[in-house]
Amino acid sequence: MANLYDGKMAAIFDAMYQTFIDYDEEYEFYNTLIRENTCTTILEIGSGTGNLAKRFQENKHNYMGLDYSLSMIAIAKERNQNCLFIHGDMRNFQLENSVDAILITGRSTSYLINNDDINNTFASLYKNLNDEGIILFDFIDANRFIPFAKENETIIHQAAYEGINYIRESHWNTTSLENFMLEWSAQYYTIVNGEKEIISDDFSTVRVFTLNEIELFLYLNNFEIIKTIDRKTYAYDTYVIMARKKLT
Repeated sequence: MANLYDGKMAAIFDAMYQTFIDYDEEYEFYNTLIRENTCTTILEIGSGTGNLAKRFQENKHNYMGLDYSLSMIAIAKERNQNCLFIHGDMRNFQLENSVDAILITGRSTSYLINNDDINNTFASLYKNLNDEGIILFDFIDANRFIPFAKENETIIHQAAYEGINYIRESHWNTTSLENFMLEWSAQYYTIVNGEKEIISDDFSTVRVFTLNEIELFLYLNNFEIIKTIDRKTYAYDTYVIMARKKLT
């Protein structure tokens, strides 16, 4: 798994994504799907700094979050003092009580870079769901993102939060595409007096997926797809999958 969001990167991530993502809209999107399936207990994997948790808590959901980054969890706990956050790995975790719905948000599936990672994750989701529980997750569509990354050597995103202007310059290495894995490097800057000042840089190996791949992984792990949603996000063409646990 990546160390992308540890240490000071957690605070930078939190600040920039306040601009990148409309969390009220994000909450409504997921809550609509949860209501369709009358789910009452929810686990969010990749809960990060607790922006969605805040909305779930305000709307009286039975919610808990799980994240791989202790730094992100520390921010989430400060933001949501009445929410439960668990430090854990989506590839291997065990809840005290199973839940009705498990969300994997923020394209966290990108860090499942080999087939064992994916199968282990779906196995963990399966064992922590109630009978006929649902999973909701998004992933970057390889068929659209790889051509875009090859044609755009540098991808720039700008954000502003609490009077600070940020720039992220991302670079994607598409030369080695085993399992559609990409090498991602990024530099983070603030703008001071009209000039860029670097505050951090990072590197990670990530994976993008085709829809057919995901459909097959779900089938092999005893999930039935209920809904597939083609959803544009701030940076990536993604699919959101809703699938139900099948009893074996």
